[in-house]
Amino acid sequence: MTRLTNRWLARAAAVAAAALLVTGGTAGVTFATETDRAGIVADTWLPTVDIASNFSVVATTHPDTVGCNGYNVVGTGTATGKPVGSATWSQTEVVCLATIPGKYDIKGTLTLTEADGDKLNFSYALTAPVSTATLVYPTGTFKITGGTGNYAMVAGSGKMNARVNLLDHDHVSATLVGDIQYLG
Repeated sequence: MTRLTNRWLARAAAVAAAALLVTGGTAGVTFATETDRAGIVADTWLPTVDIASNFSVVATTHPDTVGCNGYNVVGTGTATGKPVGSATWSQTEVVCLATIPGKYDIKGTLTLTEADGDKLNFSYALTAPVSTATLVYPTGTFKITGGTGNYAMVAGSGKMNARVNLLDHDHVSATLVGDIQYLG
């Protein structure tokens, strides 16, 4: 009986030691995996708004020739990307030369309309240096201000960049990269 008890105690001790090794080894691996994964997630942010557009614009003189000294601009075209897939682009903006010395000061609103009628609305603020070059590259930020259908309860923000040829108003392009949150 004593021999049986000693064997049982030896087996129990071996099982406990093996369990301790497995647990310790797993804890170390789990920690390493979690640490590595956290670094990867931080380095591979994927935007939920990633839109490219091509559109044409019509510019008219802004009525305030002192405070703004710029243009009213209306643009229409197409947009593709996340989250809209494919949509029509419709914008209105005011481009002022008098508000920021040496820069175009651009404030606008934008609506993307999907084929099913759902709309995603934005406001944006861009700037670009005034120069004698015909190509202008406005940069700035956008905010998602709501919408209709699938976009009735959304918000978000991000970066916006555009490419404008002052001599060719039929081929303007812009990109929006950022995040959208569905609130309801």
